[in-house]
Amino acid sequence: MLKKIIAGTVLTAVSLFALPNNEVSLMMVNKAVEKKVIVLANMGLSGETKDQFGTLYDEYQQKLMKHRMTELELINNYALNFNNMTDENANKIITQWATVEDAERVLKKDYMAKFKKVMPSVDVIRYFQIENRLQLMKELQTASVLPLAQPSVAEPIEMKN
Repeated sequence: MLKKIIAGTVLTAVSLFALPNNEVSLMMVNKAVEKKVIVLANMGLSGETKDQFGTLYDEYQQKLMKHRMTELELINNYALNFNNMTDENANKIITQWATVEDAERVLKKDYMAKFKKVMPSVDVIRYFQIENRLQLMKELQTASVLPLAQPSVAEPIEMKN
C-alpha cells in the first residue's frame, strides 16, 4: 500500500512538471481526465483486466488526440471561411475531413483488436459505446455553434469605357 502511495505521489509530481502552460492545452488535459473517470466508472473492470485496459486506453487516447487536433484545425479553418466559402477551400476541407475520419476508423479497428486481447468482447463493445456516446455529445455541441457554409459571392466586375 505504501509503495502505491509513493508511486502515485512521484507520478503526480512528474506529471505536474510536464503539464502544458497554455489554457487550451490545460483544458484538454482536464477534459481527458474527466473522460477517463467516466469511462472507468462505466466499465466496471477490476484487477489485471483494469490495468491492461488502462494502459491500452491511454495509448489509444494519445493517438486519438492527434486526430482530434487535426479536427480542431479543420474546424478553425472552416470557422474562418464559412461565410465566404470558395469551392477550392471547401474541397480542401472535405478532403481533409474524410482523411481524418478514415484514419480514425482505422485506429478504432486496430484498437478494437488490441482490447479484445485483454478483455471479453462484450467489454470491448461497452467501451466503444461509451467512447462513441462521448464523441457524439462533443460533435453535437460543435455542430450547434457552427453555422452552415455560405458560398463565396463574386465581386462585381466594373466595366471601363
